[in-house]
Amino acid sequence: MNTPALLIGLSVSAVQAGAVCIAIGVGGRGASDPVRPPARWLTVRMFLISRQRLILGSIAAAVAVLGVTGWPVAACATAAAVLALPRVLTGRIAAQQIRKLEALELWTRRLADLLVAGRALEQALEQSAARNVPPAIAGPVSSLVRRLRVARMPTEEALRLFADELDDPVGDRIAAALILVARRRGKGASAVLHQLAELVARDVADRREVEAARAEHRTTVRWIIGIVVAFTAVAVIQGSYAAPFGTPVGQAVLAAVATFYGAALCWLHRLGRVAVGHRFLADHGSGR
Repeated sequence: MNTPALLIGLSVSAVQAGAVCIAIGVGGRGASDPVRPPARWLTVRMFLISRQRLILGSIAAAVAVLGVTGWPVAACATAAAVLALPRVLTGRIAAQQIRKLEALELWTRRLADLLVAGRALEQALEQSAARNVPPAIAGPVSSLVRRLRVARMPTEEALRLFADELDDPVGDRIAAALILVARRRGKGASAVLHQLAELVARDVADRREVEAARAEHRTTVRWIIGIVVAFTAVAVIQGSYAAPFGTPVGQAVLAAVATFYGAALCWLHRLGRVAVGHRFLADHGSGR
């Protein structure tokens, strides 16, 4: 093990970990502080909080690789891989979107049934939240009802904010239908919601088929990454074979190779990614 390199790596990682902790902690100011951080800073802070363990894990992995090999480029590549590969190799985001759509379908059907029973829209929305709301949309639905019941917010404005919290084109369609119901207060709202629920159900079925195909694609990517990692590990163990990478020129070559691999994996990930479409209620100041 290269002791100087390990010490350097520990020092760098300590600085990085300190920066992460500062970034997470600085935003948590007291209510008496009149200075509010900008929205961009809040977004960065929430990202750091949500990825805190992954960031610390990437730092630890980078230190371990630097201590074993003494190659700064390999350490940086390892840190980037630890941060990026979970997103590339798992279908968690797509699964969350599918669960959200399934929850919207179920909630829309319940709401349509309540409107059939002759209830007003606001009353139907409140009663729909009183039942077992699917966890995927429990937060937005609870916020919607709280704005209507407690804040006495206008129904259309509350529905637009509800669409913003869902942040999905399908959610925009449902919110737009409810906004029309709130404006016109006529009959036929239940039939429209039932038709929307049918469309959402078809969308869920289509996305499940796409995810089944993408699972095969991700399996191929896992095999490619496994082969690359295994070959790299064998090359490092065979010290004479990997010795040229310890020179400045070798580090430059390693950086180029790592960049090409990263670009190829990003390309493969983009090929398997499904666009969810664009929202049309993103600006709730328009269209009134």
